[in-house]
Amino acid sequence: MTTDDPGTTGAREPRLDRAAKVEDGMKLLAIEPLLVNVHDDLFAIMARAARQPSTRLIGVLDDDGRLVGVIRIRDLVEDVLAHTIPEALMSDLTSVDDVARFGHQVETHTAADAMLPPAAVSSDASIVAAFRRMLKDGLSGVYVVDADQRPTGYLDRLELAYLATRGLPSASGHASDD
Repeated sequence: MTTDDPGTTGAREPRLDRAAKVEDGMKLLAIEPLLVNVHDDLFAIMARAARQPSTRLIGVLDDDGRLVGVIRIRDLVEDVLAHTIPEALMSDLTSVDDVARFGHQVETHTAADAMLPPAAVSSDASIVAAFRRMLKDGLSGVYVVDADQRPTGYLDRLELAYLATRGLPSASGHASDD
């Protein structure tokens, strides 16, 4: 899972390799999941998300605690703005699709209204599989779930990529963790 940092300090810096599992990434990152209920109000969700900025993807749970969807932070912001400062979004409405999306944003009030399908991997999946899931779905993170689809952790694409590339030469030839 880890390799030595090629820097001059001689310190052992953890770096995930291709064979690493999701559980390895969870141990190194320790980012708390941001979980809400399908019935939660968007404004309450926004307040919680503002207090937890390291989690860039909100997990939506059903009443049994199972992951049933996710909300991208940028979508949450746009949905809230559609209610509070609609003119901030209206200037970008240039097509019928844009108008339809704006109409949906105005009608969005709860997590259930705003959520996308769930994005999840198991803890024994590979880091490569987690990256593939995030990239395929265009998401900044992914939830780690157990066999019953209950969240056990969260992985963020930026932090995970940092752990996977730490100590590797950058385009400028310097180590990436300078």
